[in-house]
This record gives sequence, C-alpha cells and structure tokens, in this order.
Amino acid sequence: MSRLSSPVCCSLLLILPFLPSCEDGETVPPLVIQRDSAGIQIVEAMRPLWGDSSLWHIDPEPVVDLTVTGSGPDHEFHQARSMKQRPDGSLMIADTGSEEVRVFSASGEFQGSLGGSGDGPGEFRSLYVIENAADTLLAMESDGRVTVVAPDLTVVRTFNIAPLTLDLHYVDGGAILPEPRALVLPQAGLAGRIRRPDPLVLFDLEGEQIDSIGETRGPELFVSGGTVGVFFGKSSHVATMGRRIFNGANDMMQMQELDASGNLVRILRVPGYPLDLSDAQIAAERGFFLDRSPPGSPFRQGFEDAPASDTRPAYDDILVDPSGAVWLQLFRGESEQDRPQEWLVLDADGTWLGNVGIPDRFTISDITMDAVLGVWRDELDVQHPQVLRLTRN
Repeated sequence: MSRLSSPVCCSLLLILPFLPSCEDGETVPPLVIQRDSAGIQIVEAMRPLWGDSSLWHIDPEPVVDLTVTGSGPDHEFHQARSMKQRPDGSLMIADTGSEEVRVFSASGEFQGSLGGSGDGPGEFRSLYVIENAADTLLAMESDGRVTVVAPDLTVVRTFNIAPLTLDLHYVDGGAILPEPRALVLPQAGLAGRIRRPDPLVLFDLEGEQIDSIGETRGPELFVSGGTVGVFFGKSSHVATMGRRIFNGANDMMQMQELDASGNLVRILRVPGYPLDLSDAQIAAERGFFLDRSPPGSPFRQGFEDAPASDTRPAYDDILVDPSGAVWLQLFRGESEQDRPQEWLVLDADGTWLGNVGIPDRFTISDITMDAVLGVWRDELDVQHPQVLRLTRN
C-alpha cells in the first residue's frame, strides 16, 4: 500500500483512443485508462464495452438439473451450499442437510458420496463449502475443520483453521487461502460503529501456516448491547485464479490483484460507479429486519439503533472464471431481493464488458467458460443444483 502513496510520476496510457461521436463530433471517454505507479498497474474502466445490452447470456433452461436426472435420496437436496466441477467434468455438490459431498457425472448420474453426520474422518457437522485443489477436494465445516479428499473420495487428512471462515480458495502450487470473517463480541470500551481488519493467511494442504500475505477490511458492525450489522454495511471479498489473489473491499467498484506472495501487482476499478443510498432505502432495510425481530428479541434494540452506511456497497461477491474475467455480484440489500440479480464483468485486461443477468431464484457457485453452476429454488422452495449454459458472444 505504501508504494501507491509514494510521490512518483505516473505514465498514462490510453488503451483505446478517444472516439468521435457520430452525432455532433464530440469525443467520448476511452474504454480503459491504464497507468503504472511504482511498478503497480492501475486499470480504470471508464464505461461498459457492451453499452446498455449484455452480449453474454445465461440460459435459464438447465443443461443439467441434479434433482431430475435421477430419483431417490441421492437426488434430493436440503441446504445445498456449494457446487463445483471437477477437472474430469464431473460435478460435486455439498449438501448440509445430509452432511454429504455427492459426485455426479457431467450429465447428472449419481456416482458416489462421502460423508454423513458425525465427528469421525469423512463425517461432517454442518458441511459448509467445497473447493477444488488441483485434483483434490477440500470440504470445510462451519467450525473450520477441513477434510482433504482424494479423487476416489477417500479421506487423506483433516485439520482445523479459524472458525467462521467464509470460504476456501485454492492457489496453484499447493496453497489454501481461507476467506476470513472475525467474530466481534461486545466488550468494555467497545461501542458504536467499528470495522476491524481481518488477516489473510496462506496454509498448505497439510494445514500448516505458510505465511501472512496482508489483510482485508472487516465488515462494518454496530456494537451496543449486542453486535449487529450496519445497514448497507461494507465488507470485503476474496477470490483466486491460478497463482493470483483478488482482494476487494466493496466501498467502491474496485479490487486489488496480488501475486501468491501477497505483493500488489494491479488495481482494477470502475471510477465514479454510482453507489447513492436514499433515506427510503435505508428505512426499508431497517423495517425488513424489525419485521423479523419480535418484541423482546435481544437484537431488536440493536436494529432500531444501528446506523446505515453512507453509500451502498458496490458488490457482494467476487468470482474469477477460467479466462481471467472478474465477475462482481452487484449488491442487493435484504429488502431488495426482489430486484433482478446482476453481475458486473471485467475482462482479464480490466475492460468493463457490462452486466450479466442471472435467472430468478438462482445462486451462482462457480463459473466455467461455457456454464454457470449453482442452485435454483422452485416455487415450493425445492432446491435444484443446476448447470446453466453461458453464451459468450
């Protein structure tokens, strides 16, 4: 970070020249402005390449729906949380309801499972997330216990990392980056709005700490009699691709790209992205939580007193697809979930391509070159792990 603040001369490169307007001869901004500062590349995407229309499309009709490609308990899902594609094209899904990792062929036939409720090797208590680590599988429980699983679903080892870890990200070369979220409890002298940093620490596949590579900005919280979130509170998100790590605080439409040693190599941003937040939106969000907090609830007073952030968060998740394109899930408050879900896409070179709409009631877990994987809930709230076709025009 200190290198960015050093007084250096920055060379400015306009990747695309100013383009003449067809109507009045005026110029329009370039798509991308790129400059270097002390060896760090700064890429600013000025406007979307696609304009107002998306040139990429996700077909809501599934290519594969694991709920309907077979019958019986193996095709019934309760609290399906995480879906990944293995290197051989087969599909994995973590189902917390049965505490199982289930494996299906690329076309949806059940091939086997690992798990069951328990504390022994290969058993889970609150299975939370799965991640590919080359041809190895990582399965993490909500208390931070990680199970390393071979391609044939035999258990290799288990180890523990910090509880409340949000996600696991694999870094090529044999490293794991947990996505942290620290627990903040009321304590003497701590009150009001707070935002603590969370460390970023790499582990190897044995569970041993490799190195600390920096930190993220923790979530905005309000501490009074208890701890509650700030309405439209900011947070940070992490993703990996190959040996690169993407770390973004959603205060603005921006993220940092780090190498595997934690060195900052690039900053991607969309300057001036609108994040205005109105009083009506804040009131609707507060009302949402108060409606679900009955009188006498220990959290109700906190929801009544909690402040709101000055602006809305820019995004709520980061995914990086195999092409290196960065997908940012545009933030929606709990009171805004009826709004269409969209992801803003930055190409691998930092160009803002545009936004991609997501089918209603579908939650993305992973993105490949030609598909998105995730879970769709039907009108009866039945879960359908699905593969949807992604068309890149």
